[in-house]
Amino acid sequence: FSTPQTLLGKDSSSSNINVNKKDSFSTAASSTTEKATEIPTTPVTAIPTPDPYFTHFDPRYEHQSFKEAQQRLEESHREKVTRVMKDWSDLEEKYQDMRMADPKSAQTFKQRMTARFQTSVQALEEEGNSEKHQLAAMHQQRVLAHINQRKREAMTCYTQALTEQPPNSHRVEKCLQKLLRALHKDRAHALSHYRHLLGSGGAGGLEAAASERPRTLERLVDIDRAVNQSMAMLKRYPELSTKLSQLMDDYIQALRSKDETPGSMLAMTEEAEATILDKYRMEIERKVSEKERQRLAEKQRKEQRAQEREKIREEKLRLEAKKMEAAYKQQQQQLQQQQQQQQQQQQQQAQQQQAQTQLPVSEQPQTQKQIELETQKDTEATRDYTEDVTITNSPQSTALPTVDDEAVQRAVEEVAAAVAHQEAEPKMQHVMAHDIGHGEPSYSVRREIYGSSGHEGKNVYFTLAFAGIALMAAVFVGVAVAKWKASRSPHAQGFVEVDQAVGQPITPEERHVANMQINGYENPTYKYFEVKE
Repeated sequence: FSTPQTLLGKDSSSSNINVNKKDSFSTAASSTTEKATEIPTTPVTAIPTPDPYFTHFDPRYEHQSFKEAQQRLEESHREKVTRVMKDWSDLEEKYQDMRMADPKSAQTFKQRMTARFQTSVQALEEEGNSEKHQLAAMHQQRVLAHINQRKREAMTCYTQALTEQPPNSHRVEKCLQKLLRALHKDRAHALSHYRHLLGSGGAGGLEAAASERPRTLERLVDIDRAVNQSMAMLKRYPELSTKLSQLMDDYIQALRSKDETPGSMLAMTEEAEATILDKYRMEIERKVSEKERQRLAEKQRKEQRAQEREKIREEKLRLEAKKMEAAYKQQQQQLQQQQQQQQQQQQQQAQQQQAQTQLPVSEQPQTQKQIELETQKDTEATRDYTEDVTITNSPQSTALPTVDDEAVQRAVEEVAAAVAHQEAEPKMQHVMAHDIGHGEPSYSVRREIYGSSGHEGKNVYFTLAFAGIALMAAVFVGVAVAKWKASRSPHAQGFVEVDQAVGQPITPEERHVANMQINGYENPTYKYFEVKE
């Protein structure tokens, strides 16, 4: 019975150790606060307002209060960092203004400002860490105090139940279960704290857990010793031991199984507890190594993707360079082809010009011949339509100007023959036989021997005029008749001809009614309604 009391004393001593840690943390926090006050860029108050978590304690809501205090601490630390960053931005603006005026003093100010900023940030980090440790130490102290209180109450109940005369087995069972639950709570808290240290942060957490491992193992061994001694106290009473020993052993195993402890490690020995701690450490190390492996694999994947992107970019650049080179070559080929074509065209034109200059007079284009024919037509037209009397070298011959139809007809035939056969050379005697073929202008007077030729020309003109007038009259009459017929048609009056053959077959009655309507029959029903309207 004295051993559980000794265990409670050890728990109290651990609480005192935590209190001493708290004092050391508060001392470190005050020292960091003093350092922060020396820096003008970090306005930290000398006496900060304590958090409500440190002034209020309720065992029922201890865990929730601890989480809320952690959140408030994070927000407070974030606000302090924000103020420091704001001060840094103000000093940066001041540095920019000073650099425009005095660069040398501005550089000195920047160095001093950077040193103060680094000191401020370091002080804030130390202050935040000390506050976190202080908060965790307070939570640990309160949890241990509550667990010790439960153990004391359970131990008092158990000893009183054993000393009763006669002893009540039911009350002894309940008090012993209460004590076993309090001891298991203490054991679970110790394991949870150790696992928290293992997973708190990589290599640093592993080092902290390694330094905490001896104390945790000693605490677990003390708890197992307290459980064994409690069961030994029960064996002092044979009647109670016969009824409750097996039941309490099963209860202890059930409590241990809640910690996910394998069956081979349920023995309450120092080796079993050390094996459990090593198992937790190996699990955390495996998780850390797995995270490290995943991090390295992710880094390798990123590097591989970067290399692939670089290869793709290089391949794209190479393809673009090839395309540009091919386009440049194609453009050069096109330019060379165009130059060759231009040179060939120039050579062909030069050859044609050289050939034209070397052709004889008889093979030259017959443009002169066409010009002569056009001049013949113009001179004959002037001779046909002139009405002036001209005098030739013989002044005795005078007569009225007349139209020579035969000459005009011959000139037209000659023009047509010349156009159809340009390669045929004109006959020299044709030019000599007619007066209009000479190069020099001359005038001739033809005497009218027979008056029939003038009358025939006039008759032709009158005939053509009469025929044109008759044709126009016929056109006008046809147009008038077509308009008259169109105006008289049923379509113009609003009637539409319906093809009776299209659609449904007509009955004899409908055919009879249709014939009657053609002859003027009207439906009396429709007529009645029309009259009524």
